[in-house]
Amino acid sequence: MTTAAHDQPAAPDAASTPTDPASLSDSEGWRLRQVDPRALLDNPDNARRPERDREGLAPSIVALGILTPPLVRNTDTGELVLIAGERRKYSAIAAGLATIPVYVRNDLSPVHQVAGMLVENIGRDDLTPVEEAVAIQQLAGFDGVTQKDITAMTGIKATKVRQALIVVRSDIATEVAGRYDLTLDQAAVVAEFGDDPEAVKLLTAAAVKQPEQWPHVVARLRRERDDRQRYEAVAVALTGSGWPVVELESGYWLPEGARWLDDLPSVKGKALTVAKHRTCPGHAAAIIESTEDDGYAAAYLCLDPIGNGHVTLDEGDGETPGRASVGESSVAHESGGWTEGQKAERRLVVANNKAWDAAEQVRLAFVTELLHRRTTPKGTLRFVTETLLSDPAVATSGDDRDLDRVLGHVHGEQEPREGDWWARPAATALLDQATPDARLPMLLLAQVVAGIEATTGRSSWRTPSGRLARYFSYLESVGYGVSDVEHLVFGEEVAGSPDAA
Repeated sequence: MTTAAHDQPAAPDAASTPTDPASLSDSEGWRLRQVDPRALLDNPDNARRPERDREGLAPSIVALGILTPPLVRNTDTGELVLIAGERRKYSAIAAGLATIPVYVRNDLSPVHQVAGMLVENIGRDDLTPVEEAVAIQQLAGFDGVTQKDITAMTGIKATKVRQALIVVRSDIATEVAGRYDLTLDQAAVVAEFGDDPEAVKLLTAAAVKQPEQWPHVVARLRRERDDRQRYEAVAVALTGSGWPVVELESGYWLPEGARWLDDLPSVKGKALTVAKHRTCPGHAAAIIESTEDDGYAAAYLCLDPIGNGHVTLDEGDGETPGRASVGESSVAHESGGWTEGQKAERRLVVANNKAWDAAEQVRLAFVTELLHRRTTPKGTLRFVTETLLSDPAVATSGDDRDLDRVLGHVHGEQEPREGDWWARPAATALLDQATPDARLPMLLLAQVVAGIEATTGRSSWRTPSGRLARYFSYLESVGYGVSDVEHLVFGEEVAGSPDAA
């Protein structure tokens, strides 16, 4: 469905959209007529699905009649085609009306007819998110119509227009959103993971059954996806350089008999370098977590150090665990290997640490929104008072950088000097703004939250904490969905109680 760009205005304005249609003549494009609703042809470009209830307005039409006439246009053969008002047409037929009023709008270009249909339906909340997205796509299909034009014509925000266009390009997103009544925001995320069936299942389940967990599921899936991409980038670079890549068990343990190059004895006082080992039949590389940039790095090993003469049989006994991250030395267990229980503990630690990182991202976004609310949520003053009375140190646990972090501010050039953790020019500035008494609980909340978040880390899930339990309980009371890993701070039993990080 296209039309030449010069045949359509970019957007209607006050001059091209009359406000008093009853006073206009046919030549000006408006005409109010009484017609048989059965004679009206349906709009072939209507985004509203025909299987949805189209007669739901019949009771009100019986009682009140048609309050807002549908918009129609003339065809070349003189028939009338709906621009907007399909439900009113079918409801009027169901109500037994012989005629209904309609506005004939022959002044609208094809693009404005679609825009008019969309605006009318949005005003009545008469379109599902998917139907709205389809209508936006129809507008975008006209030659020369930009996303900015769509926003100008319909009043739909640019972000929503972009989301709609993302959704309609994904068959999976439109199907899931239509079946489960997902919001446009949710449907856009489903489209983002449309090539991952398992992710789509998790997102759908969260949207339908646990909407409070939706942001956590999204954050975790995005982190996992980004994690895989960083891992694969290192893998591609290694294989491209001729290095076989070895998968570590659970991302941590070497294959049986393998040894890291760093752990092999030196030859004539010189360490076995990566370049020298390249000619060894057992040369290989593994991909491990980097402590420097939260990414991945290559670590080199020999798959058969005994067979290739790097170590003797006595030196090569036992299973050597891999390294958790670059810069850490590999340490074998005293018994010569790791038990299954120890491996399970390690896997739990790794999984929960990553889950905590994802939850922290969601939590800080929620806290930032909370601290900018215009009204103080119920229970805030009690939470702040109980926290300060029972845990006074929390008030001085964070500095200005922590306050900026929870408020969502970007650090300025003037940060507290190293060691001056008590410096709080931002907090002082808040007081200097003549904060009304009603806002003081929120100012205190910001300082308390900054202190708590400053003393919270990715291993906090491992130790039940009264401070965090009280904090998360408060956040939950004001609308935050506490994630599974955050629930562990309430003292729930942690399987394995791992000590290794």
